[in-house]
Amino acid sequence: MTLDSHQRMHIAHGLFWTNDAGGRPDPFTLITTEDVETGKWRAVREEYQEKALAYVKALDKNGKFKLCIWPEHCIIGSEGHNVTAPINEGLTAWAETRHESVEWVHKGQSIFTEMYSALKAEVEIASDAGTHLNAELIARLATHERVLVCGQAKSHCVNCTVRDLVQHWPKSELHRIWLLSDGMSSVPGFEAAGDQFIDDMREAGLTIVPTARAFDTGVISKPPLQELALSQDQTLLQSETHTQQPSCL
Repeated sequence: MTLDSHQRMHIAHGLFWTNDAGGRPDPFTLITTEDVETGKWRAVREEYQEKALAYVKALDKNGKFKLCIWPEHCIIGSEGHNVTAPINEGLTAWAETRHESVEWVHKGQSIFTEMYSALKAEVEIASDAGTHLNAELIARLATHERVLVCGQAKSHCVNCTVRDLVQHWPKSELHRIWLLSDGMSSVPGFEAAGDQFIDDMREAGLTIVPTARAFDTGVISKPPLQELALSQDQTLLQSETHTQQPSCL
């Protein structure tokens, strides 16, 4: 089970930034390299300015995202960091039935980089191993017959996590990654990114099914596209072993 685990003071939150008027950027403000270089937006703490500039430059170099200021969410110690009740009840029942412990994968704890993916940060920090590619987790997932993926949000965290997983997964075995199409939805306004993600993963050969088919039995083989029911619509990664004993991350 993956958990966004943020500080209020985070490079993607308004509290990190200020301007000449002492204001903060509103949620969904995009901060560019030019904004930081010209002082339109600067780190509220002077000693963070160099890191802030290096970060937005690294984002530009990667060509994937601009820095987006998000509403504060999943703040460690707050109610928003908790697992929503129905999912937590299911995890509790699973642990009791299987006599297993849930594996919690925390992401986003570094205040100097975003971490949409549960497997690595957008910009890895050399001194912070928690921002590096989690190769050990990928290797353990690869030992399972089936990896079930659902969560929030389809446009961002699920999208980036699965793309990183696919990049380090045997190409001939991509059909063993199952996306639960009605178990995820996009951030409002970013629906196109979510739809493109599903299209790209279908083309790559992942299996895309509604949650009702998550535990279909039988030998897993690469299914024809016409058999895959695509709907739309929460980030739970779950893997299923050959003995039908799931583990969550």
